[in-house]
Amino acid sequence: MKPRILDKIKNTYGYVVFEDGDYDLNIIGVRNLDNASNVFDDKLHVCYKVCGQWQHDIFTVTTDPGRYWLTKADYKDCAIYAHPQQARGAYKLGLHRNLYQSLVQARGVKYWRDGNKDEKADYKSIEEAQTAIIGLNIHRSSIYDSVTVDKYSAGCIVFSKMDEWNSFMDLVNKQKQIAGFHTFTFTLIAE
Repeated sequence: MKPRILDKIKNTYGYVVFEDGDYDLNIIGVRNLDNASNVFDDKLHVCYKVCGQWQHDIFTVTTDPGRYWLTKADYKDCAIYAHPQQARGAYKLGLHRNLYQSLVQARGVKYWRDGNKDEKADYKSIEEAQTAIIGLNIHRSSIYDSVTVDKYSAGCIVFSKMDEWNSFMDLVNKQKQIAGFHTFTFTLIAE
């Protein structure tokens, strides 16, 4: 059965849904608008087909920067990944901070800047977003898992649990090896 979130991104937002072959990944972030500070309270859905049957995995992430970067007095205005958007082909496999394999930004994505130094990410209208390559990657937190975001995100999409991260990266590598696609699309909507 086709995951309902795919109908939502197609019918509500007019975004593309990938459904032609095995491991052609639909990577969809769903931001929790309760906007609790410094917690992994968002979801990342990965929907794809295997042998013609839909698969749907859901992971715990943050789509907001951590308290450390939002409140750091001597840090530039923090980046907030803008929603809603579909960043087509914006990611490729690469090294996050030259340390480990992740999805790194290869094309511009929409983002806002938040400079008031409080603990909350400030969301604006999509029309107020800037578009650029600024290193808004999709990566993991600690290899030991993390319950708080802190320094792990200055605007990136970040996984809290290592086992979920490993499962996600396995899917990413299968898209590259089996489907033959070397770029990845990330869609972000709000709950």
